[in-house]
Amino acid sequence: MRFSLLSAVVLILKKFYNISLRIKVIGLVIFATLLLGLPVIYFVNKDFSRQNNMQLKLMSLAIGKQLSSQSVNYILEDNIYALDKLLKSSIKSDPDVVYAFIENKKGEIIASTFNGGFPSGLLKVKHFNIKKLSTVSIETNEGLVYDTAVPILGGRLGTIRVGISNKRSSLLLYSLIRSIIIVMIFAAVLAVILSSSIAWWVMTPIVKLSEAFKKVKSGSYDVKIDIKRDDEIGMLARDFNKMALSLKKADEERIENDNLRKNFINNVIKAQEEERKRIAKDLHDQFAQMLAYIKIRIGLLKNLNNIEEAKESIAQIGEELTNALDSVRNIAKSLMPGILEEMGLVCAVTSYIDDINKKSHNFKTDFFPDENIKDKRFDQNIEINVYRIIQEALSNVILHSQANYVKIILMTIEGEGKIDCSIEDNGTGFNYESISKESLGIFGMIERAKLLGGDLKIKSQTGRGTEINFYVPVELK
Repeated sequence: MRFSLLSAVVLILKKFYNISLRIKVIGLVIFATLLLGLPVIYFVNKDFSRQNNMQLKLMSLAIGKQLSSQSVNYILEDNIYALDKLLKSSIKSDPDVVYAFIENKKGEIIASTFNGGFPSGLLKVKHFNIKKLSTVSIETNEGLVYDTAVPILGGRLGTIRVGISNKRSSLLLYSLIRSIIIVMIFAAVLAVILSSSIAWWVMTPIVKLSEAFKKVKSGSYDVKIDIKRDDEIGMLARDFNKMALSLKKADEERIENDNLRKNFINNVIKAQEEERKRIAKDLHDQFAQMLAYIKIRIGLLKNLNNIEEAKESIAQIGEELTNALDSVRNIAKSLMPGILEEMGLVCAVTSYIDDINKKSHNFKTDFFPDENIKDKRFDQNIEINVYRIIQEALSNVILHSQANYVKIILMTIEGEGKIDCSIEDNGTGFNYESISKESLGIFGMIERAKLLGGDLKIKSQTGRGTEINFYVPVELK
């Protein structure tokens, strides 16, 4: 039984938890009204009954004493008519008195207010001592009656009994309780109206927020909640508007980055195809022709009888073989610098910068690797991508910046476990915000850094040069 009751309470609480907040507010208000009203009814009923019973007892004693003193002479004179008249007048003067009768010392009824016969049940009601004032309660068909016995002349002339009913006071109590219930109902209705209004006032913006959240969840970020309030809901609405605006910008940037990434991939594929064509052309136009020429010269050696001519021809073939070997090395170097795989990142970057400085008389690049990174080797993927970022940055400087000096600093940050690089030139600079979204070279550098788990930032102003800073996380041994 106890388990079933607990289960029922838990089930009710779960259902209450899942219903609308507006209904919760109204339900809580009604519950609070009942919670306050029912104890009021209980205590009013209890206190009123206690006070009423006390008053009825006192009133019955007072009436009994009065009738006792007034009936002495009539009993001594044996004036029964006057006694009946006295008793009946007491009932008429007080509506709470339901009966009164006098019994002599022998227990015989000498006068009463009963016209249709005396109820024998009253005689069975015994008081402890008829020589003393006493009151007992009797349950009758008309309700509770307080029967009070008052001795007449100390009990020598008999006893007068008076019955006081609480019927009229009970009706008064019921009327009072009914009035309280009516007030409670009115208060509950008023509370429901007020709570509904408050719930509507509170819930309307929350409903708007809920609908706006659903739109944002479905991918529609053009949502703005117009709630002009300074309370917590107003603050929440303003924060939501800021969040929706941020999500909209983030979504636009995501779409833009996706488009850039697609263009970048397409251009990479296109560049790869172009590179393949270039390599095929170089192999065909240079290396293949050289080999064909060498093959012809070797064939001509068979017909040479002169030793000197043969030696000269062999020397020319050797020179052609050297040129062919250089051609193959250049093609291989353009694809993947062998020094990067053999000697590491710092040596590869140093070799690349030395080649640029040798070919450019009016352009100088200084490379400053710190001591901690010179002899270190990293994952091959990290080395090639860092090398390509530096390569792309220098290529952009040479082609677009009109700079004559570049400074590159490459270092490891031991405490943070990453490679950090800065590339700074003294060129004309550019408007980064307008160019960064169109330049696939810049986008490619940023993508390479992010693919390695790092990031790349560019600071540039027209006429003030450009500074590129990027980092990639590494495992330092």
